[in-house]
Amino acid sequence: MKLGNISLAVSATVTAAMLGGCASTPELMVDGQSLLQTRTVYTQTNLHPDTKLARLFSINYQQDGFIPRCSEVKLIDVSSSEMNFVYQGQRYQYVYHGASGDFDRNIKKYFSNQCDDSVLAKLNEIDRKGLAAGKVYEGMSKLGVTLAIGYPPQHVTPSLKASVWRYWNNRFNTFMVHFDDQGLVIQIQE
Repeated sequence: MKLGNISLAVSATVTAAMLGGCASTPELMVDGQSLLQTRTVYTQTNLHPDTKLARLFSINYQQDGFIPRCSEVKLIDVSSSEMNFVYQGQRYQYVYHGASGDFDRNIKKYFSNQCDDSVLAKLNEIDRKGLAAGKVYEGMSKLGVTLAIGYPPQHVTPSLKASVWRYWNNRFNTFMVHFDDQGLVIQIQE
């Protein structure tokens, strides 16, 4: 192979790798606007990061930290496997876990370019208590649970219509939230 052909082959390989890397980065388009362009986004549910490691996982571990719903955060960067943002001067890493479904879709469940407070009108009194505390209580609605602690991991709760949602406190401990026919919490099973 001639030197010119090697240069072309290397150039083509580098270009393909660069394009492949770009293709795997989430678009993060919400209402026709890129979250990466605005850089300022708002949390759509309460988030529970690991405060020591300043890390959240897309599988939604219920760690010791608390970032309230509708908090303003500044996006730093995003790749195909993580997103970094700043909240109140602290940098956080949002790490993708394959079991949580599509990364782009997952991020858009938790972050958006605005925070719609009209959803609060649908909450009952117990929902509001859970949202303020970032916890689940008996009597909460499915919407209230989602806003208070986020979405259950998709691989163990593939449908939000299910009567039992499973969450992880961490890699080793789970808990289940049981709903009645009206979609209200009747039991929290550790």
